[in-house]
Amino acid sequence: MNQTKFVVAGAVVLLGAIVFSGQSSGPAPSANDTASASVGGTLRIGVGSGEPAYYKTDGVTKGFDYQMARSVAEGMGVDPEFVEMEFRQLYPALRSGKIDMIGAQVTKTPEGEREFDFSTPYFVTYVSFLAAEGSSIRSRRDVDGKNVAVVDGTIHERFLEEQYEDVNIIRARDAAAAVGSLGRGEVDAFFYGAPYAASILKRAPIRLAQPIVYQAEEAPIAFVVREGDPRKERIDRVIEDMVVNGEWLKIKTDYFEADPLSEVFREKGV
Repeated sequence: MNQTKFVVAGAVVLLGAIVFSGQSSGPAPSANDTASASVGGTLRIGVGSGEPAYYKTDGVTKGFDYQMARSVAEGMGVDPEFVEMEFRQLYPALRSGKIDMIGAQVTKTPEGEREFDFSTPYFVTYVSFLAAEGSSIRSRRDVDGKNVAVVDGTIHERFLEEQYEDVNIIRARDAAAAVGSLGRGEVDAFFYGAPYAASILKRAPIRLAQPIVYQAEEAPIAFVVREGDPRKERIDRVIEDMVVNGEWLKIKTDYFEADPLSEVFREKGV
């Protein structure tokens, strides 16, 4: 049986949203330079739709990434505008200027930094394996030799390639498609972002076992802006202020109370 490796090399994205629908809206006025950002404007934030990152309950928008992005925009003195879209649409929308920032559990990686600018981290990645109830997969070492689904375009494919030598990776359009493959017996497990596991268990058409969760300590989550965007420094300062003044910890506790505090934030004094 192969041992897992905990060295997480780069990839483009992580833990995208659980996507079932949603299209991007047209361009809207935004604060496109430091001067306009300082006096107001709109920060258009690309998001996916999935609990606990960004979701709505009885018409009220909630979510960890929603709360963080909204607080960042307010700290910058601009109005946040959230634009829901499919995960695969986020980077093209950022490139074309349809949105100003991505706030969808994206991992900061060397590959991504070749084209985009990433903020200081506002979370650290947790990943998980999901399997049908009664499955023989009871630990992450049990996936050796198995068919494992990932959402196409996320970092999870890269994780599996680096950490497991004997896994057959099956790409799915989104989380719903991956769970459907589990139900039909086409795959043995689904590898995805741990923050979304509870929501998947609740909505899955089949009974799933409790997720197998572990932390990818070297995979920090950050906001993404276009390369050279002067607002990055303001975004970084607001995040750092939120960590120092306790606002970050309050938001983290609201959505991830059970998750241990990463060393990344202990070092910042949380």
